[in-house]
Amino acid sequence: MNQFITNFYPGWRVHAGAFCCALIVAGCTSYIFGLFVIPVSEEFALSRANVNNGYIAFLLGVGILSPIVGHLLDKLSARLIVCSGGMLFGCGMIGICFTESLLSMLLLIAGPIAFGMAACGTLAANTVVVRWFNKNRGKALGVLAVSTSAGGFIFTPFTALMIESFGWRTALLILGLIAIVVIAFMTAFLIRNHPKGSEPGYSGEFKVAATNSGTEVESTTQHEEWRYSQLLCNRNFWLLTLGIGLLYGSDQALVTANVPYFQDIGIDLSAAALIVAFMTVSAIFGKVLVGILADKFDLRYIFYVVAGAHLALLAVYLLQPPYWVLLVLATLFGVGMGGVFPVWTTLLAWLFGSRSYGTIMGLMTVLFKVLSIIAVRFVGEVHDATGSYSFAFVMFSVVVVVAVILISMLTPEKNTQDPIPNSVQDTATT
Repeated sequence: MNQFITNFYPGWRVHAGAFCCALIVAGCTSYIFGLFVIPVSEEFALSRANVNNGYIAFLLGVGILSPIVGHLLDKLSARLIVCSGGMLFGCGMIGICFTESLLSMLLLIAGPIAFGMAACGTLAANTVVVRWFNKNRGKALGVLAVSTSAGGFIFTPFTALMIESFGWRTALLILGLIAIVVIAFMTAFLIRNHPKGSEPGYSGEFKVAATNSGTEVESTTQHEEWRYSQLLCNRNFWLLTLGIGLLYGSDQALVTANVPYFQDIGIDLSAAALIVAFMTVSAIFGKVLVGILADKFDLRYIFYVVAGAHLALLAVYLLQPPYWVLLVLATLFGVGMGGVFPVWTTLLAWLFGSRSYGTIMGLMTVLFKVLSIIAVRFVGEVHDATGSYSFAFVMFSVVVVVAVILISMLTPEKNTQDPIPNSVQDTATT
């Protein structure tokens, strides 16, 4: 046991801190928004499309702030950024529960809550973790991607219980306090900016070799620093952004429509939350699996499987099977859907390296949010116009097919800065 503690690579401790922060902010935003749609629409007499403006404000805020936060993460202390984001996130949620103004709610969502999502959510977590891992990067990012699903699994039923027991405002107050306390603890005791090179296990993770002079150097090449002008002219940047972004936008629209859709077809709130929770559990398994496979296989093929699962889920929704059949199939196809995020984050590190990871991920996030805003507004408008989500589900199926085509056109560049799996290298040269 003592030898294990001595040789334990501290990157996994940093990983745990980043994991918990991302779990909190993802679980308290994307996954639970659908639970607030009906109570908020009833209190303020709003249509579904107008209630979705809250989520659109969130996406817009995250999109605008992500490039700024990503750049700050590359230049300043990640601990400071994450801690600040957590405090603002929690205070924003608490502020919403005490205001009656819809405008104030939108400003709090687009401001402090969106900043918190960018500063201590997946953008920050992935930026920090990429710095600490090389050999096991795919596994680390795959496990880290589980944080969002774990957040949904924990906070969806918990928030549903809080809303049914105390009302939606008190539920937000409780969530805000949890976020402040947990994120402050994680940044104080677990999260660190960069490895120093002297940590136990560092040589194995970064393949450090001794030179003739006795000094140690990394066997990997120096990562390239990417400028915005280079990225905007890079073919892979646009293919990856649009391919992942289209699928991500469809995912975000389903996140807002899942619970209302289940309720529309006669499923009560608790039973609907159970379906979402089971989908989240299966997504957790899918993310870990994709993370493991990402170190071994061509990520484009993995993306095809993930997209196929998304198409299958949309088909199930269109067929509207009985409750237990819906529960089983939604759980089954959630395995593939969970892989979208680790496929993206690993491809990003593979194509562009880790030195400007936060900057690149932040820039991509802007475009992701634009596509998500369009999809979220679209799904609400379709329901208001037709009384059903069916037409939106059909259109999202078309979007997923387009995403597959774009990713299939992705070509690894020979000057990739970070090492990639041998199987992927072999594919690139055939």
